[in-house]
Amino acid sequence: MIDFAIAVFFGLLFGALAGIVPGMHANFIGALILAGTVGPYSLVSIIIMLVSSQFFEILRAVFLFVPEEGNVLAMHPIFKFVSEGKALVVLKLSLLGLVIAMLLGVILSPALIFIMPPVFMFAKDYAVFFLAIIAAFLILTDEHKFFALLIFALAGLVGWFGLAMLNQPLLILLTGFFGVPLLFEAKAHMPKQMMLESTFVDKKSIARGIGAAGLSSLLLTFIPAVGPAQASVFTRSIMKNVEEFFVAIGALSGFDTVFSMILLYAVGKARIGVLEQAGNFFTFDFQTLVLALVITFLVSILSYVVVLRLGKFFVKHIETVNYRWVGIGVLVLICGASIFFDGALGIFFLAAAAGVGWLANKLQTKMSHCMGSLMIPTMINLIF
Repeated sequence: MIDFAIAVFFGLLFGALAGIVPGMHANFIGALILAGTVGPYSLVSIIIMLVSSQFFEILRAVFLFVPEEGNVLAMHPIFKFVSEGKALVVLKLSLLGLVIAMLLGVILSPALIFIMPPVFMFAKDYAVFFLAIIAAFLILTDEHKFFALLIFALAGLVGWFGLAMLNQPLLILLTGFFGVPLLFEAKAHMPKQMMLESTFVDKKSIARGIGAAGLSSLLLTFIPAVGPAQASVFTRSIMKNVEEFFVAIGALSGFDTVFSMILLYAVGKARIGVLEQAGNFFTFDFQTLVLALVITFLVSILSYVVVLRLGKFFVKHIETVNYRWVGIGVLVLICGASIFFDGALGIFFLAAAAGVGWLANKLQTKMSHCMGSLMIPTMINLIF
């Protein structure tokens, strides 16, 4: 019992670190856990860390403007809402999407165990067509089509070399494209933030966001080399408003986490790196899957409550924080993580990605075109 309690404690602690600290990704911490002495409760710690980190990543995106793979396209809307005093709107909508998706995924898991394997086998043969259609839709619906194509191509070029040459390409590239430009735009002091009592959360927006995320997950999350980042591009294209998109962004991460566990059991392949690594150390049979889903159900509820309360605390003090110094501190951490993982090459690609992101802003084209950094390499690899 004591060993189990220790596993729970460290799982929650590592989840908070992986979610809040730039560079401390769940895959990285999971690899460290598995590199040590692997005990019977190591998998419990990994599952708890993975689930709780998804919630803390939302906290980091809202208050530090540092993105993760699943929420990169929401960074500019998040920045705009926080600048207008609506940080808790973003936080609550994203957290609601995440917790509902995780709970819904667990509840529907008996049916998903039978549905997902054939969907996985079907979808992987059409991955490149899905991505090509989404890319064409994004570019053709932009008011500045030439600039949209230019940013998409430049991002694809940076992404192609970055994915091939970097040890931690997603951390460096996505932070460069979507996070670093925002750090330079942040004001010294953020305005007074609204509390939830003065915030209206539309139930229809929540339902539409969850539905769109579920559809995106079914169409794209099962396709090899396509994850939440690419799925979010499709989701954004069918959203009516940004509030729905905040819900969907949280839900995408939730569905991806639960679906990865089910896929690891059903077909022996996980969508998330740390689960794939854990599958090499543990037999992910039906009993293990049930344990993982029960942990997911309980930890997601706990994490929702904790992160929402932390968000309210931060909002009360956000006016006293000098965000220029926060931006400098975050930038130092990002640069430090880039150097730690990839040395001078990491800094070069971080700067290159930030340059493309800055250019997209100046050309007043959609930041979603920077997703060419993942979509173009993925399509090339699927074709060849």
